[in-house]
Amino acid sequence: MASVIDPSAIIKPGAIIGKDCKIGPFCIVGSNVVLGDRVELVSNVVIDGKTSIGDDSIVYPFAVLGVMSQDLKWQDETTMTGLRIGKRCKIREYVTIHSGTPASDGTEIGDDCQIMVNAHVGHDCKIGNGVVMSNLVQVAGHVEIEDYAILSGGVMVLQFVRIGRNAFISGMSGVGDDVLPYAIYEGANGARATYRTINRVGLMRHGFTNEDMHAIHNVYCSVFGGCDSDTSTVSDKLNKIRREVKNNKYAMDAIDFIENRSKRGIRTANDKH
Repeated sequence: MASVIDPSAIIKPGAIIGKDCKIGPFCIVGSNVVLGDRVELVSNVVIDGKTSIGDDSIVYPFAVLGVMSQDLKWQDETTMTGLRIGKRCKIREYVTIHSGTPASDGTEIGDDCQIMVNAHVGHDCKIGNGVVMSNLVQVAGHVEIEDYAILSGGVMVLQFVRIGRNAFISGMSGVGDDVLPYAIYEGANGARATYRTINRVGLMRHGFTNEDMHAIHNVYCSVFGGCDSDTSTVSDKLNKIRREVKNNKYAMDAIDFIENRSKRGIRTANDKH
């Protein structure tokens, strides 16, 4: 079946349009854009730069994707490294996602993501699969968000932050430090988000067992306080708890995040880490 393109849409020469696409009124598709099969641009969508969008994704009115970033070091269009959006994504109204710069191989959005009204994803970000960004989420450049994280409305994320998988960040929080996987973070009225507890409801929805959640909780409780009065170093605490949870892949992943994937450090309620 041929794609349906509204007469008022502008498809620049060189753009590649997949099968069964729908491109609505007043959309503009740049010459280096690649749309997968069954992609829908509802209306008034601008897609430019070296941008690709995976099969079965939908982009709502007034979204702007793949244009030059706001990084003042790179203001030459020839240096843009592009934007890649996965399959089955929903990009809602007024979302902006910028192209990558030579600092990386491009901005990436995984499969099955939902990015809601007025959200922004900056240059060189790496967003995993199944990530949800609610209305007005603002993500600065070079941020990494792992699979199935949820950012509630109005969350603001500082550049170079890493957010662990299956994390949940409450609304209106400022995120300036790395966010542990499988955890709930909270920061009221724009305050710096801090660790509260594990994301029990979210983990249950993704099939985690009670044993999984207990093991993850033991890691965080042991390392960041609350389980006992142990005053040893973080490294010593990690070595100790590793022996106890070594057979649980999620607890071991939490330890790996603390030891290897976190770069900006981890903020907890007592603000000691």
